[in-house]
Amino acid sequence: MAHLSEVLPHARRFNIPGLDIEGLVRATPAIYEYPMADRDPLPRWTHGRVTLLGDAAHPMYPVGSNGASQAILDARCLADALAASEHPREALYVYEKERLPKTAEVVRLNRKGGPERVIDEVEKLNPSLFDDVNDVLGYTQREAIVKGYAGTAGFQVKKAV
Repeated sequence: MAHLSEVLPHARRFNIPGLDIEGLVRATPAIYEYPMADRDPLPRWTHGRVTLLGDAAHPMYPVGSNGASQAILDARCLADALAASEHPREALYVYEKERLPKTAEVVRLNRKGGPERVIDEVEKLNPSLFDDVNDVLGYTQREAIVKGYAGTAGFQVKKAV
């Protein structure tokens, strides 16, 4: 559980006309903390005929639907490797070689803010009120942050050649 004194400074930063945010927070009977947890990337996932996939292979901060999306990308890669390989152990090797470094990079990027890093960058540049986000951080800069993350996380659809 979180203490009211920890939450109020954050609540006071928001101003929504017609809504008493501080009053809402004060009236809340219990405030729960949502801890962010991940693990350092593993050096390997495969042990003999067994491999890891999804959160078992790469637990990461729960931002940007990472748990589900990375597990889906793992499963797709593993299925493709199994279909293309002569032996299942070869497929496990190919799968791990392709996916482990990619997911390790997603873990590292999430520690820097993941796709929500745009919010952190705007806050860092201007922690006070502003009328237009473009005056704080331009569209091109925001887009570069988001697209950079999306590309690393495998969220960009590749166009057929």
